[in-house]
This record gives sequence, structure tokens and C-alpha cells, in this order.
Amino acid sequence: MGMVFGLCCWFSRIRDMKKIVILFSFLFFSLPVYADNGFSINVFEDEADKQFIDKTINQFMQRYNIPGLSIAIAKQDDILFAKGYGFADTSTKVPVNIAHKFRIASLSKPITAVAIMKLMEEGKLKLDDKVFGKDGLLNDRFPTKNKLLHQITIRHLLEHTAGKNWTNDGNDPMFKDYKLSQANLIRKTLKENPITSPPGNSYAYSNFGYCLLGRVIEKLSGIPYESYIRKTFFKEIGAKSFSMGNKKPSNSVTQVRYYPDTEESPYSFPVKRMDAHGGWLSNAIDLVKFIISVDGRGQDILSQESIKFMTIPSKHNNNYALGWNVNQYNNWWHVGLLPGTASIMVRTDHGYSWAVLLNKKSDDTTFSAELDKLTWNIIGGIKALN
Repeated sequence: MGMVFGLCCWFSRIRDMKKIVILFSFLFFSLPVYADNGFSINVFEDEADKQFIDKTINQFMQRYNIPGLSIAIAKQDDILFAKGYGFADTSTKVPVNIAHKFRIASLSKPITAVAIMKLMEEGKLKLDDKVFGKDGLLNDRFPTKNKLLHQITIRHLLEHTAGKNWTNDGNDPMFKDYKLSQANLIRKTLKENPITSPPGNSYAYSNFGYCLLGRVIEKLSGIPYESYIRKTFFKEIGAKSFSMGNKKPSNSVTQVRYYPDTEESPYSFPVKRMDAHGGWLSNAIDLVKFIISVDGRGQDILSQESIKFMTIPSKHNNNYALGWNVNQYNNWWHVGLLPGTASIMVRTDHGYSWAVLLNKKSDDTTFSAELDKLTWNIIGGIKALN
């Protein structure tokens, strides 16, 4: 009954029969169908637990004026809960469901890091391989005579220690020159804004560094970045929703609309150019599938040795390893923030994994901390888990 009601609500807003056919195809053939009601998963039978989850999430959304949110929680390999809240599109009142795709922003970085580790396992690179210069992996495509650039290694890019000139601040190269292609932006940055001190001496979070890692993946695999990752592990884990973002608004039946928290439009920047550092789209369930596939608890797409190596903190930042935030409690996570987007995915030492995706962020100083706490609070308050 729940699924029929949900479909009727959608169809009441869709008058074009062709769109109805497309919608049926999308729901029942392109994506997996989940139950209990077709648009959510909930293994918790106690009504008080269900109400607690909904109340906790709704209070968070109301506090920060979030239009839409999607969440998925797993214990070990099993999805315990997945549900959409609010609206994918506030103007048409399309509700968020678990199939909706969101921009995941910097959650793209762990994906890129895993791809680099796969190439390492295939024997195609070492983490101390140089990126530029005579023996550099990108020398043929991006030649440079700058001796400091010749010192940059794959490890430096992964752990954000290549140089402060490329840090994620008001001068971030990835948020400049929007009309330039990816390759021309790299050439311009290497020429006009190279690093000015030896790499490997300090941590400076860098979107540009991960853009370069995407080009390394393309060079060594011989195929586009997106294609390599789809072929190498998204297909294997059954994560079909992953795709590359676009600057233009999409059909809100499949992808949510994004809402600004500042004057900057969520549709003003070239998302596709951001591929390896912030360009992916996904639904929450497929993000959890990805986390589970590299959580170090068996049935992983990387060896245990690679996973352990990937999550050892850098000597320059105790809370960042190779593409992942980490801490002393053996928890791994990453956060993503863009205009119109906030996201977080977490793998905990006690067996939980989760992803939360939003179609708006808040500039409130408490927002990021409360987003981090949200699912911890949910798990801690569910009677069936405690």
C-alpha cells in the first residue's frame, strides 16, 4: 500500500504519459527496489525507534533549513535503515527517496584514493613515484621545468602535502577560470601558481592535488577517470547510481535540486571538471556499499594490507591519511561541502557505516559538527541497538 500511495502521489504531478513510462522504467529496472515500502528500508520494528529516528532527522533539518536529506546506515554488511526526508525539489514538492542522487562533493576524494590503491596493487605505480619531471607520470602531458614541481609524489597528493599554494581557500585553483578545460587549468596553474617550497613538509588540503590524481589514473589505466572507477570497482559492488555531476539542473525525479545558503549559485561552477576531487553523484545506499567494500572487515575490493596502509595518518596531520579522515579510535570518514551540498560518510570501528546527503548546507558555525553528530545520535538512541 505504501508503494502504491507513493507512486500515486508522484503521478498526480506528472501529466505526460511518456514521463510516466520513463518513471516506471527508472524505478523498477534501472535501480534496485528496496522495501519495506519501496522507498525506504527499516529493520527496526519498535514504533518508538521509528519515531525517534524521524524526529531526530526532522529536528536537524528544521534547525538548518534543509530542503531534502537522504540517509543510509549499515551494520557490518547489512543495511539497517535508509530513507529520504523532505523535498528533492521544493517547487514541485517531489519528495526525496532512497534512489535520489546527490552531489557528494569531497566524498569523491576517498573514491579517488581507492582507485590509486588499486593501481598500486596492479603494480602500475608506487606511492613515492614522481608526478612531474623527467621520470614523472604526467611528464608527457604536463611538462614543466620547475624543479620544485619535480619533487611532488603520489603520496604528497593523497595526503595533501604537495604545497600551500594549492590549498582550499580563496585562491583554490579549482574554483577559478571556469571557462578553462581541465587540462588547460592544470597547465595554467603549474605555470602561474606553482608550489614555492619543497613538498612533503606540511598539510594543506588541496582539491587541485586530487584533480592531478585523476589524471594519473587516466594515464596509467588508458581510459577516462570515471570509466576506470566504474569498471574497476563500482560495477563489482553493484553501486549503479554513481555518475559524474553536471553544471545544469537535472530532472528532480532522479537527482535532487540544490539550494544556496549564500549568494553563490550551486549551478555556477563546473562540477564535471571537479571529477576526482568533488564531481561524483550518488545515492546514500551506494555510498554505504562503497564504504563496506573498503572497511577492512572482509569481502573488500582492496587487500587488507592496502586498506591498512591507506588509513595510517600522515605525520603532518594525525587526522588525515590517504584520502580519508581518521582518528585514534579507528574511525574513518570524509565530509563534503559545496554551495547547495553537504555530505558525510563514516566507517566506525564498532561495525557501523553510514552516509548522509543534503541538497543545501548551512553557514551556521554549528552546522558541520551537528551533521557529524546526527547519525551517532540516531544509533545511540535506537533501543534495538542498545
